[in-house]
Amino acid sequence: MDEAAFHGFYAQTAQRLRAYLIHALKEPALADDVLQEAYIRFLRADIVDANFHQMRSYLYKTAQSLIADHGRKMGRQRKLHEALPEPEADRPRHDIGIDMQRLFDKLAPKQRALLWLAYVEGASHREIAAALDMREAGVRVALFRARGKMSNILDQHGWNEGAVT
Repeated sequence: MDEAAFHGFYAQTAQRLRAYLIHALKEPALADDVLQEAYIRFLRADIVDANFHQMRSYLYKTAQSLIADHGRKMGRQRKLHEALPEPEADRPRHDIGIDMQRLFDKLAPKQRALLWLAYVEGASHREIAAALDMREAGVRVALFRARGKMSNILDQHGWNEGAVT
C-alpha cells in the first residue's frame, strides 16, 4: 500500500476506530496507544489485493487482539499485586514478627511473592507460575535464588546462624 492510499484509509477509519477503542478501554490515552499500535501492525502486515472492508476488518481484529492483550496484562498485574503481602509498617503481623517483616521487605517484590506463595500459602510450583506469569520450570530456579537472597539477608542481621539452606 502506498503512502497516499494509506492516508486515505486512515482518514476513513481512524476516527471511528478511536471512538470504539475509547468506549472499550475507558481511557483515551490508552485508546490512542492501541490505535497507533493497530495501524503499525496493519502497515507491517503489508496487505496486498484487499478491498476496503477486508482492510478495515483486519484493523479491527488487530485492535481487538490488542485490547485482549491489555486485559490479560492487567489481570496478571492484579494477580501479582494480590499475591504480594500487604505491607503493615506500623503494626506487627500475627504470623511474622516485626523484625522478620522488615527483613522480608528487603527482598524484591517478585521474590517476596515467590516465597510467600510457596511457604506461607503452600502453593504448588504450577500455581505460583500461573499467579506470577512464569514458566513452571522457572519457579524452581527463582525460588532457589529468592531463598538464597533471604538467607543472605538473615545472615547480615544475625538471624541465620547455623541454618541450612
